[in-house]
Amino acid sequence: MSDVPIADRILAIFDDLPAQHRLAARWLLDHPDDVALLSMREQAKRIGVPPATMTRLAQRLGYDGFDGLKEIYVAFLRGRPDHFADRAEKLLRRRTLDGDAAFTSDLLSGLAGHLQLLSSPDTLSAIAKAADIVVQRDRLFCIGARSCYSGAHLGAYLLSLIGEHTVLVDGAGAIGLDTLRAIGPGDALLALTIAPYTRVTVEAVAFARERGASIIAITDSAVSPIARHATATIIVPTATPSFLQTVAPALIVVESIAALVAARRGKKAVSAIAEAEAHLERFGSYYTDSTSKGRIS
Repeated sequence: MSDVPIADRILAIFDDLPAQHRLAARWLLDHPDDVALLSMREQAKRIGVPPATMTRLAQRLGYDGFDGLKEIYVAFLRGRPDHFADRAEKLLRRRTLDGDAAFTSDLLSGLAGHLQLLSSPDTLSAIAKAADIVVQRDRLFCIGARSCYSGAHLGAYLLSLIGEHTVLVDGAGAIGLDTLRAIGPGDALLALTIAPYTRVTVEAVAFARERGASIIAITDSAVSPIARHATATIIVPTATPSFLQTVAPALIVVESIAALVAARRGKKAVSAIAEAEAHLERFGSYYTDSTSKGRIS
């Protein structure tokens, strides 16, 4: 979610906006740098709405026109200490001029910037709230599809190692959602999805809410279909200069939640890990030789 001060006001009226105004409002939330740098007409073109929609939305937010709203974003951009968005367009040019190593280096630098954004107070607070939910609930169901499956699997696996009762909502055999029949008010659902949002994840969140479960949403926008009514919402950046969206920040968030849960559980988590290690050793899960030593992975 954008840290621009206007963001909370946009969210407060979002559900009552007409369809085209919602498209524009989402643009304001998800692309604050472009709002500051691009003309109103160019932004409207990229969103796919008439320029007048931008003006009317600005007026609904209390400004005479779009220029007054844009100035808020300009001031925010000038005052932000770290600005990574302007590097993206330069990366492809650098790949052509300087080769693969330089391109990859800059891509990794962009990812480092994404991870730095996760240290914002709002994000840290949301991660801590997610850990509290896991500790307070009987079971944690985890769901993510396509690129986000890795995050759901990681969450279910890591938290199970420290003694949490986790259930991975998997798609094997097309019976994944069957596991949600047992979800209820004493449970939580950890859901991951980024645009374009996967239908199965959105439907799972809606069902879990109907059953009274708490929702931990890891997603890319404050107005994503799983974010608006979640108990805890963690917004992760996903942009890269390649055709791929990155899920690295989402994975880091999942690991952070697991680490906080382990810290909250204390000795109980230590005992659970010891039991997990003994179980894995019993079945010879890891390759060993006379020199290999390591922690569970």
